[in-house]
Amino acid sequence: MSWETQSWAARQRPGSAPAKLVLLGLASCADAHHCAYPSIDWLCEFSDLNRKTVILALQRLEGGLLPLIRDTGDRKGRTRQVKVYQLAANEGGAAGAKDAENGTVPKKGRSQKRNSSTFAREESQKRDTEPFREPIPPSSSNEEDTPAAEKPDEFEQAKPAGEGADGEKPQPAEPAEPTEPIKPHRLPADWSPPFVSELQPAARTLVQSWPRGAYEARCELFRLHWHGETRAIGKKVDWASALAKWLIKDHSEVMRAHRAGVSFERLAAAVPPSQRAPAEPVAEKASEGGTADRMRDHLRRAVGTAAYAQWFETSAFLARDTALTVICRSSFAATYIEANFTQQLLAASQAAGMSVDHVRTSVGRTTRAAA
Repeated sequence: MSWETQSWAARQRPGSAPAKLVLLGLASCADAHHCAYPSIDWLCEFSDLNRKTVILALQRLEGGLLPLIRDTGDRKGRTRQVKVYQLAANEGGAAGAKDAENGTVPKKGRSQKRNSSTFAREESQKRDTEPFREPIPPSSSNEEDTPAAEKPDEFEQAKPAGEGADGEKPQPAEPAEPTEPIKPHRLPADWSPPFVSELQPAARTLVQSWPRGAYEARCELFRLHWHGETRAIGKKVDWASALAKWLIKDHSEVMRAHRAGVSFERLAAAVPPSQRAPAEPVAEKASEGGTADRMRDHLRRAVGTAAYAQWFETSAFLARDTALTVICRSSFAATYIEANFTQQLLAASQAAGMSVDHVRTSVGRTTRAAA
């Protein structure tokens, strides 16, 4: 252990706390010639750092304009793989490092000169007048090695932030129109059960196997339950999905009641829902043009044939100014389309050549905007 080397290491500023800890660890193992060869594991235990951090710290100490350590090329240890580092604590710089490598000890006179008041005053003046150059790790880029073509121009550095190459301030981009999320709402007062063919696939498959009148009974129970619910749970974003979940959940109960002899005939309609004819299209569909036909082709490919037939076959598409109005058969269908197909409608209308930026749903003459 060399107290002189430790005192020198304590005065150094390698630029990072891990590098300072590793330098102190090397100094604690240094001999009279400022050479040290501790293993990586020992440095990890000494500094309480992980192996990767210790290796990076050694690279930082060894690199830069003023390296604090250098690899002598000698190796120690049982496996002859532990590097021997020369610490730059000797007075003579490179010459002193060479003498230490050859096994010679610096002259005693130099030590006396270093301890003299004249030398201390010169060193103090030198530290006060010369700027400190922090060691640069090998991984960081050096400004002197940067090609001239990649260095920023002085004029560009002096320009105010936000100006272009010609000194003109760029025009601020127009803020995008915020998309308002669909808010939960209660079941519409005029809600009526959709056709079985309009149900979601899983619910439709189960309902088609129910006895006659069971679907009407469950839908009436669904309507009475949610119209009478006054708590916050009575608001839903997607009532079509809520109905499908209700029907799927009730499937086993309906089938058990049917096997037990319960009849739903009195609640059945004149024609079973599974055999009803498709609804008539809205009257406004006659006012569509050729652009709406092209839009329907794009929309059918976007949402699929089944979803298109269920929600858009009987609807009308009217484009006025920048708004696309979708006229539906019921408020239930209008709410579902507004909540689930707004983006697909915008994409299909723009692909068909319509200049629209928002969608509206309409039932009869009641219109409400959808972002």
